[in-house]
Amino acid sequence: MDQANKAIVGFLEKRAHTRAVIKIEIEFKEVMDFIKAYLLNISGGGIFIKIDEALLLDTIVHLRFTLPRDSRFIEAEGKIVWCNPKGGRGYFPKGIGIKFTKLDPDDAARIKTFVDKHYAEIANHTFL
Repeated sequence: MDQANKAIVGFLEKRAHTRAVIKIEIEFKEVMDFIKAYLLNISGGGIFIKIDEALLLDTIVHLRFTLPRDSRFIEAEGKIVWCNPKGGRGYFPKGIGIKFTKLDPDDAARIKTFVDKHYAEIANHTFL
């Protein structure tokens, strides 16, 4: 593996959970409103959703999405743990980070399998 790939893999490995960068349509419910948006990354610990709106930290949200090449819905509950409305924090993307608080064990296993396969593809890819 060349230096550029080692640097990318090294950065990815510093997270508590391996994360897959992917664009997936998602529906989530915050209080009374359903919101459609795009999930931009996913791990066994949670997700990042691209939205412009500022939502309150610690808000509980209900999530519904499918993984690529899998027609079964994943329904989970999560808590907003990070918010960056309209790209207010420098180079960080606008959106919210959600930590899973309720996730079916079978869905957790499906997410882990998806992320592991995605990560392996990236680790074995030559970027230069």
